[in-house]
Amino acid sequence: MIRKIALGFWLFGALLSWGQEGTTSPYSLAGLGELNFRGTQINRFMGGLDVYADSIHANLSNPASYGELKLTTYSLGIHYKSNLMNDENFNKTGQTATLDYLAVGIPAGKFGFGFGIIPLTSVGYRVNTINENVSPSVIDQFQGSGGVNQAFFSIGFPLFKVFHIGGTLNYNFGSIEYNTEQYRQGVDIGTLLTRKSVLSGMSYLLSANLTIPFSKNFEMKAMYAFQPEAHFDSSNQQIIFTRSLANNSITDFEEINLIDKGLQNTTMKLPLSQKMGFGFGKPKKWFLGFQRNFNPFSAFENRFLTRENISYKDASQFTVGGFFIPNYASLTNYFNRAVYRFGFRSEQMGVVVNNIPLTETGISFGIGLPMAGYSNANVGLEIGSRGEKSNGLVRETFFALRVGLSLNALWFIKPKYN
Repeated sequence: MIRKIALGFWLFGALLSWGQEGTTSPYSLAGLGELNFRGTQINRFMGGLDVYADSIHANLSNPASYGELKLTTYSLGIHYKSNLMNDENFNKTGQTATLDYLAVGIPAGKFGFGFGIIPLTSVGYRVNTINENVSPSVIDQFQGSGGVNQAFFSIGFPLFKVFHIGGTLNYNFGSIEYNTEQYRQGVDIGTLLTRKSVLSGMSYLLSANLTIPFSKNFEMKAMYAFQPEAHFDSSNQQIIFTRSLANNSITDFEEINLIDKGLQNTTMKLPLSQKMGFGFGKPKKWFLGFQRNFNPFSAFENRFLTRENISYKDASQFTVGGFFIPNYASLTNYFNRAVYRFGFRSEQMGVVVNNIPLTETGISFGIGLPMAGYSNANVGLEIGSRGEKSNGLVRETFFALRVGLSLNALWFIKPKYN
């Protein structure tokens, strides 16, 4: 039964992942778009904490955790997000509902492995500006769409009872389109510049977990993850159109020769990243941990698409989070067996707009609801903000409802009868 349900989730997720628009943020015009969280809702509700791992949940950001799996796990995550954007002159709200991840984790005796797909980055913005200092007034419209998806295969090994290592191989693919349209007030014909990049590339992630018991009741966990520098190949196209406002028809177009400029095929370098986390807790009762992420994003460059008001700096993130279980063995109170999670994160995003570094903060909390066997549903909220209303920037305040399912089954285990 679990496998039939899981197959349905896979089909649903595959359909949902194609063509979805994962963001409404104007800041998604930077880099390769808005970087999505790589992890399950369980990790997200703890502020993005990756240091905690157990035997019944896949941890997509920490491949060493696959070595701890005891049950096959099907994981699916979705979210609905409302984003309020405002500056000194306007207020606007955007909504998205998207797939966060689709994954399977499988224990195989001496090791564990898993595979799945996640949307790595998302581009989705629409911005209009009017220049009234010239006559007639000039209207500029900026729009972007697309993103990069990531298909991955992970494997984890227990070297010792308390020490696990693992690795993830990623295949990254997708396309991003940027449109710039300009009209003069009272003039029917305008110009449209379209830039499109088709991207692909490999990357990988290595991690290690350490779990140290203290007496019979407590344990300490530590984690280190390292993602080396990666390169994405980009096949680019640039076309200029003239378009009529009256009937929305194309009157003329010309494809720009990018070969002579050395821009038809380019390579983008994604800098390395590192994560270090520590935590302490009582198994099946509570856990509290913190984590630091580092990414020297100042090395990022996109030669095909440069913007005068955007540059990059090194990114970092601080996270603290954990969980609490009132009584996991309770037979009389269902909510005593639930897992209550909480988290806080503060992030330097690595993007500088109008010489102002972007920062983001968020709080999250959720509840893990037990289902049949070791399966569970995880529901929670995230509230956060980024940017500011001055200096030509936009202040974003977002609210996200997140839902994740973790369904478990037994594979590769021979039944025994007395």
